[in-house]
Amino acid sequence: MHNFDSRPIIPSSEVKTGTKEIEAFQNNTLRPIIKQLHSILLNHFSLLLSSKKGQYFKFSEDQKPSYIHRLFQKETRYKSELKGMIIGNLTSEEFGIYRLNYKVIDKRIYSIVEERIVTNQEELQDWN
Repeated sequence: MHNFDSRPIIPSSEVKTGTKEIEAFQNNTLRPIIKQLHSILLNHFSLLLSSKKGQYFKFSEDQKPSYIHRLFQKETRYKSELKGMIIGNLTSEEFGIYRLNYKVIDKRIYSIVEERIVTNQEELQDWN
């Protein structure tokens, strides 16, 4: 059973009056979950990189972000696993919101996690 009270609070993402429901869901639900899963998400992405024979680690620093972006565009299995990790942390009420807006929320999940990986590349592991 999850302890949803232990999600991190992200002050910079608090919702302001008039914010759309999806943006509020992103800031109050998705971002704290993603922050809480930070190390797991980076290790999961490192596993994807190792399945690609560590090509990522051969690129120059300025080529790495575009390689990460390409992986997010074409690796549907990885994205499904990623989405499952995030959705598995939703409450029943949050899942109701997700169910009604899953297409736009999925895009936000991928975008937020991709940005997190790009900005924390030094934590990626070469397991080859």
